[in-house]
Formats: sequence, C-alpha cells, structure tokens
Amino acid sequence: MRTLTTRTAVLTGASRGLGPYMARALAAEGMNLVLAARTADALEEVATEIRARGRRALPVACDVVSAGDRQKLVDAATAEFGAIDVLVNNAGIELTAHFETQPEDEIARLIDVNLTAAMQLTRLVLPGMLQRHSGHIVNIASLAGKVPIPFSIVYAASKAGLIGFTESFRSEFRKRGVSASAICPGLVSEAGMYKTMRDESGVKEGFLAGTVTPKKVASDVVKAIKRDRPEMLVYRGPGRLVTGLAELTPGMFERTFPVFGTNKLFEDIAEARDKEHVEKP
Repeated sequence: MRTLTTRTAVLTGASRGLGPYMARALAAEGMNLVLAARTADALEEVATEIRARGRRALPVACDVVSAGDRQKLVDAATAEFGAIDVLVNNAGIELTAHFETQPEDEIARLIDVNLTAAMQLTRLVLPGMLQRHSGHIVNIASLAGKVPIPFSIVYAASKAGLIGFTESFRSEFRKRGVSASAICPGLVSEAGMYKTMRDESGVKEGFLAGTVTPKKVASDVVKAIKRDRPEMLVYRGPGRLVTGLAELTPGMFERTFPVFGTNKLFEDIAEARDKEHVEKP
C-alpha cells in the first residue's frame, strides 16, 4: 500500500495515549479516519483536531471487547466511507502485578482487550479487504512480546500472541492482497501505558532501558503500512541488542537482562501498585 491518500483507517484506542499521535500521523498521509474508543467526549476532541487538518474523521464510541460494539464500529465505518483499507488494533491495557495474586477477572480482561478483540475485529474487516485484494492490519504489540518482562506476565503473553497472530496472518493472506504488521515499542515517554505507570508509581526507568517518543511510534506505524513491514522494533539501540540476545541466545539473555534494570523497574511498579491497593481497599 504505497499511497494512503484518501484511504480509510479504523483506529482503536484513539482517544488517549498513543492513539492521538497515530491519528495525526495517518491524517498527515491524507487518510480518512474512523476513531474508536470508549470515551465519546475525548474521541470528539481528536476528531475535531483531525478535521482541522483537512481530513474526514468519524468518532465511534465503543468497547472493542463487545461483539455488538465491534460490529457497530465496522458498520459505521463502511456506511460513512464505503471501505476499510487499514485497521490499527491499538486498544490495549497494561496492569503490572504479581501473577500469583492477580485477580482472575483482571487476567481475562487483559487477554480479551489486548488479543481477542484485535483478532475478532480483524475478522470483521477481512472479507471486504479480500474482496478488494487490498488491505493492511496493524497490531500494536510491545517489546514485552519479544523479551521476558517479569511482573507483566499476562500483558507479555497477550503481546506475544499479537506478534504470532500477525506473522501467521501474513503467511495466510498476504498472497491474497491483505497484509499485516506488528509494531513493538519499548518504553514510551510523554504518552501511553508506561507514562501512566510511572506517574502513578513514581518509578522511573534507568538510562540503559531508555524511552522512545510517541511520535516515533506513530511514524513507524505509517512506515509499516507503506512499506509492508512485517515488524517494527521501536526502541533505542540497547533495546535492539536485548532483543537479539533474547532470540539468539536465550540462556545468555537471562543472565544479562537484569543489567538493563527493567526487572527491578517492573518489580517496583508492582510493589507500588500492591501498596496502593492496601491503602485504598
């Protein structure tokens, strides 16, 4: 999909975090946008900004976990624009916790939002893409899906699942004109899940862990679509070394990974969260 001008993208998780940055980046390419999230007021703010940039934007308040809401989203998009060319599965949640005490309903919610909803929404837009022999799915995964992140076991499993889903989807459908990309950010500054965790817990990453900007993530989403990249690793130089070690020499990686301070970082966040629950039952 070399050009995105006048094409239509559905973007979930569009109202906050990385969502508005992705909306701006896609609009800058000339795309029309269907913006999905649960909060109608925040969605309308993003839609107003996109319209001010000269692009069409349709906000649709919905919960991607709901089958009825997913269908409503697709129906609204096709009624307004006729076709869905790109789906960006960005909606996601993260809860750093001790796995052995994490509530069962919290585990189920993480998997439903981060993985199941993305697969089911993809199934809804896929028939039209196959009919047109054109389309692209973008799954916002994470570095946590590539390397073992303690105290984020369920989140990491959901993101690893997204990566596997993307790879297998490409293998099955790319020859029929529909492709997919997995975007794997590391720690993101300024907006998104890590910023929220840092603000709530007061815990900050070390130098080696590093961060990337939300604008960089959004830019790589556009690049992945236009260049049909199977995967985009969005993190600083040391993070790339980490991923290489994890995939090529898992044993060595387990011994060296604590040097980056990420294990301690997420343990401290989990401890801060537990303390908050004790203080505010």
